[in-house]
Amino acid sequence: MKGKRCLRGYVADNELRRLIVDDSNFNDGWRITKFVVAGDGINSNEVHGKLSLKPVTTTGWDWSKNTEIAWAAARQTAEATWGGWEGAIDPNAVIVQDLYVIGSSSAGSVINYLIEIERVTLNDDQAILSLIQERAQDDL
Repeated sequence: MKGKRCLRGYVADNELRRLIVDDSNFNDGWRITKFVVAGDGINSNEVHGKLSLKPVTTTGWDWSKNTEIAWAAARQTAEATWGGWEGAIDPNAVIVQDLYVIGSSSAGSVINYLIEIERVTLNDDQAILSLIQERAQDDL
């Protein structure tokens, strides 16, 4: 398997999508290296998205939740486009089981996303710690 992958697609406004599905190999993980969102290129629009290790029901950001691991935003108007914001990725987060994307759009249109991930090999102790993070309660 490749050491790097690119996941790209779109979600509807407030749609949650499961991107990576558990393959039961706990010594194989993925680290996010890039996360970008964009509007549909047609409507004046502000979009934002987040990546989570478990299903979420809101698009709002809460950086204190240890299962939310990346956030991005972009704005486009008829006059100008403010490109993606890639500065908020938890560098310590490793995806072992599942990854979810959710987004919101001020125009109610789709939210395009591009995620670059790289493979990391975990020893048993690292795998256990990553699994604990994925399953941890957000209010701990």
